[in-house]
Amino acid sequence: MSQKYADIIIDISHEAVDRTYQYIIPEDLIDVVEIGMQVSVPFGNGTRQRKGYVINITDIPSYDVDKLKNIAGIPTKSLAIEGKLIKLAAWMREKYGSTMINALKTVMPVKQQVRKVATRAAESEYVIEKAPVQQLSNMQQALVDEFEADYNARQYNTYLLHGITGSGKTEVYIECIKKVILDGKQAIVLIPEIALTYQNVARFKQHFGDRVAVINSKQSKGEKYREFMKAKDGEIDVVIGPRSALFTPCKNLGLIIIDEEHDNAYKSEQAPSYHARETAIERGRLEGASIILGSATPTIESYCQAKLGTYRLWELNERPEGSELSTVSVVDMRQELRIGNRTIISKELHDLIEDRLNKKEQIMLFINRRGYNTFVSCRECGEVVKCPKCDVSLSLHGTSQMMCHYCGHTETKPSACPKCKSKLIGGFGTGTEKVEEAINNMFPQARTIRMDKDTTAKKGAYSQILTDFLNHKADIMIGTQMIVKGHDFSNVTLVGVILADMSLFASDYRSGELTFDLLTQAAGRAGRGDKSGHVLIQTYQPEHYAIMSASNQDYAGFYDMEMAYRRLLKYPPVHNLMVVLMESEKEDLVVQTSKNIFGDVSQLIKEKAMKSTRAIGPSYATISRINNVYRRLIYIKSGDEHELKAVKNKLEEYRLEDVGITLDVNPVRMY
Repeated sequence: MSQKYADIIIDISHEAVDRTYQYIIPEDLIDVVEIGMQVSVPFGNGTRQRKGYVINITDIPSYDVDKLKNIAGIPTKSLAIEGKLIKLAAWMREKYGSTMINALKTVMPVKQQVRKVATRAAESEYVIEKAPVQQLSNMQQALVDEFEADYNARQYNTYLLHGITGSGKTEVYIECIKKVILDGKQAIVLIPEIALTYQNVARFKQHFGDRVAVINSKQSKGEKYREFMKAKDGEIDVVIGPRSALFTPCKNLGLIIIDEEHDNAYKSEQAPSYHARETAIERGRLEGASIILGSATPTIESYCQAKLGTYRLWELNERPEGSELSTVSVVDMRQELRIGNRTIISKELHDLIEDRLNKKEQIMLFINRRGYNTFVSCRECGEVVKCPKCDVSLSLHGTSQMMCHYCGHTETKPSACPKCKSKLIGGFGTGTEKVEEAINNMFPQARTIRMDKDTTAKKGAYSQILTDFLNHKADIMIGTQMIVKGHDFSNVTLVGVILADMSLFASDYRSGELTFDLLTQAAGRAGRGDKSGHVLIQTYQPEHYAIMSASNQDYAGFYDMEMAYRRLLKYPPVHNLMVVLMESEKEDLVVQTSKNIFGDVSQLIKEKAMKSTRAIGPSYATISRINNVYRRLIYIKSGDEHELKAVKNKLEEYRLEDVGITLDVNPVRMY
C-alpha cells in the first residue's frame, strides 16, 4: 500500500488558517482518515498533542519524509462540527473555485476574545406587531404534515415553498422548526437583509423564547463567536441571520430555512463566490438536515429544479382567512408627459396618496436608487462629472455633495463645468432624496421617513426606522429595495413604485427577473392587515412581460417567458455560465493577461473537443475601473458540467502577482 500524507491545519478556531502542516498517515489509518476529519497530532518540539483538521490527502510529500511525524490517532468523536464544516469548505472550493484557505476562512468561526459582554438587545428594539397564534390553514397544515412524515422517515429533502406574499410562509417555517426541536435538533433561518432581522427575531422569540440566537454584520467578531459557541454547545435552538449564519457550528443541525430565497444577497461576491442555497443543500446532505427554500418569487433556477423534481414543490396560493391580494394598476409615464405632467409622481399616484393620508393609512414609495440625482452633467457640452477613481458618474446627495457609490469618494458639486466652464451644470435622474423632497412639497402635512443605505449606516438605524414606522410616527416611508423585502405593516394600504424601469434594462441577463421580483415583492407590502391594499406601478415600458406579469401577480406566466429567453440565449439554468474577472492596478497588464487567458482557454476547448463550451471575450467589465483597479472579463458558457470543471481547473492554475483572478459560477449579477 502506497504511503499517504495529510495536510493538516492546527487549532483552526484560533485563526491559524494561513498555514498547513503535513503528517504521515499510519498504515492502520489510511482507510480511515478523510478530508474534514479531526485528528490528534504531535505538534512542536515536544510530545504535546494537538487537535487538527485534515484538509487534503496526497501521495506526494511536500517535505523531507524523515522530518515528518505520524498522525497520533483519531479522537472518539472523529467528525466534529468543525470537521463537517471543513468538508463543506472542500466542497465549496471544488464547486466555486478558490483556495482552500479562503474557503476555510469563510466557513470557520474565528475565535476572538470578547472583552466586554454586549448587552442583549431589549425586546422592544425588535419590530413586531403582536398577533395571536393562528390556527394554520388547511394548506399550511398539509405542508407541515408532509414535512413531519418525511422527517420521521429520515428523508431529508429540499422543499421549495412558493407562497404568494402574505400567505403565511413564516408560520410553516415555525411549525417545521418545532418538529425538529422536538427531535433534539437545531435550525438555521437565513434572511437576506439585516433589516429583516428585527421582525423575524421577535416573531421567533414569541415561539422559542431565549433559545433564539442572532447573527448579523453589525456584531463584532467576538459577539458572533459567542453566539456560534452557544450553538455548538447546544444552548440555543434557532439561529437567525444573513448569509454567514449558514456556517454556524450547530451541535445537532436538523433544518436550514432560506427565506426570500430569490434574493441576490445569498450570493457571495468574494472568493469563494458561493451561493447560500446550493451550499445549504450540501451542508444538509453532510449533516442529515432538511432544507426549506421560501419565496413569493422563487429564482428561475430553483423553480426549474422543482419542476424537474429535484426539489419538492410546495405551493401556498391563498392568504389565511381569505384576505385578498392587493389591487395592482400600471401608469404609463409616457402618457403623463403627453398631458403635461413632468413630475416624478403621476396624477393617479398623487390622488391615491392624498386619499390614504386622509384615512390615516400608511404608504410606502419604492425607488431602487438612493441619492438626490443619479448624475451631474453640463447642459452646454454634455460633460458628466465622474469619480476620479472609478469609471462611473458621481451621484448627487442633497444639493451640493457628490458621492461615488462604488469607492465612497465624495466631493462638492462644482459651480461651473470642469470642461467648458459653463454655469449650466446640474443634476439629472431620480433617487430617494429627490422623491422625498417632491413628496414633502406636494404633501407638507405628511410625515415622511427615508430608508436607504445613507439613513441606515449607523448601528441601530434599521430598527429605529422600522419601529418608528410601525408606531405610526411617519405616514410615508420612501426607500430602496430594502423596504420591499418581507416587512409586515398592517396599516400600509398603498405602495407606489416610482420608476419600475430602473432595473429593467441593466446589462444583465437577469434584469427581467430582478424587475419582476422587486415589483411582486413591493406589491406584497400593501394590504397585509384587515384593510384592502393598492399597488401602483409607474413605468415607461408597461408592455414588457416582466411588468405585465408582476402587475397580474402571475409567476407561472413570467417563468414560462423567462425560461424561453434563457433557452434561446443559453443562460442559466439551461446552461452554466462562469465569469472570469481579472483585476489589476496596471491597465496594460490586465488587458494582456485577459488576452493570454482567453487564448489558453480557447486552446483547451479546441484540444479537448468541448462541443458544449465556448469562451466569450475578453472585454472590459461594465464598470471598467473601481477604486483605481482596472477590470476585464471573460465569459464561459457551457452545457456540460464536466467541461466547465475542466476549464475551471485550468483557470485555477493561474497565480499572478499583480493580477487578481476571481471565478464566479452562475453569477446573480453581471460585472
